[in-house]
Amino acid sequence: MSAYPPNPNAPLTGAAQTVDETGLLAVVWVCFSVATAFVSLRLVVRFRQNGSLLVDDYWIIWAWLCSLTMAILQTEQMPSLWYSTYLGAGRVAMDQDTTWQLEQLTRWQFPIIKLFWTILWSIKASFMAVFFRLVKPFPLLRRLWYGVAVFTFLAYIGCWLASSLTCSPPSDYFRAGACSEPHEVWMQKFNVIYSTTVDIASDLMIMALPIAILPSLQLDVRRKIGLGVAFSLGAIIMSVAIVRMTQVITASGMVDLVGLAIWGAVETATALIVGSLPPLKALLSRSVKKYSSGNKSHGYGTARTPAPGGRGGYGPNSVSRTVMVAESIPLDDVHTSAQKDGGIYVQRSYETTVEFDEASSRDDDEADIVKKGPRAL
Repeated sequence: MSAYPPNPNAPLTGAAQTVDETGLLAVVWVCFSVATAFVSLRLVVRFRQNGSLLVDDYWIIWAWLCSLTMAILQTEQMPSLWYSTYLGAGRVAMDQDTTWQLEQLTRWQFPIIKLFWTILWSIKASFMAVFFRLVKPFPLLRRLWYGVAVFTFLAYIGCWLASSLTCSPPSDYFRAGACSEPHEVWMQKFNVIYSTTVDIASDLMIMALPIAILPSLQLDVRRKIGLGVAFSLGAIIMSVAIVRMTQVITASGMVDLVGLAIWGAVETATALIVGSLPPLKALLSRSVKKYSSGNKSHGYGTARTPAPGGRGGYGPNSVSRTVMVAESIPLDDVHTSAQKDGGIYVQRSYETTVEFDEASSRDDDEADIVKKGPRAL
């Protein structure tokens, strides 16, 4: 029993100061719902493009199923989580239910943490599956891909081991108050730091694989930068991971369980959203192209200025030449043999407008049309 009477108005610490039980539930399910919308759109787009799903899609589906399970478990743990929070702040007194509530919380926390890592590492596996098709033609990068895959897998196993060995002996993990020695408290903090470190390190390695290909592509600097940004989407997840680590470890070195629940939901949702973006690139590109084509059909496209006394349009009596080039590397489908073979397929579509002034039309009767077809690098 507590030596002091409970104080219902005692101040809370950490994220519990600004988020109550209802607010935490809202965060968990809003994050899951937003992630579900992106995953669903990804799968619809991918299936409409290919008529089937690819390996990276199945990793996303697995991550989503784990996210659903995690959201359900987080909902189920709410009574025990908030009981523990109020107990630590002195808002409730210890009674015969205290031991049961604290042990129940550890039973929920154990699978939730493991699901959290499984979601993040499944997204990594999805990106690895996509990037393998890109690095396969390059022997050195292909060997590096296998090295990164081994490191990422071992890091995932390390997260499980570090969490399971927090308490001495490990069975004390599920006993209320039995895992509170100074070195065990330090291990809880170490688990957060370790998992975040290997998470970021593996993301950096995964992003470096396709970026290493960019110098070999015959593209201008602006397009290479654009592809570099597309290949670096994992940086968004890394940023959230860093924020999560700084928010869940309190000044006293303890782990804020409410903050852990909030940022766990935010980071897993961010990972699912970012993992769903590559196939949506083609959808966005087609929408922009359709919009541009519609504008040109209504007179808002390339200007056609007729020369004085001459004919307007794209004939030999024009005044300027405009070459519009659109280049893309579609990572979202397997419609081309180059990509099926593991190569990078660079789709180049050209729209050429050739215009000459009236004087040059007397010397040249034909316009030069430059046509370049698709090229596999």
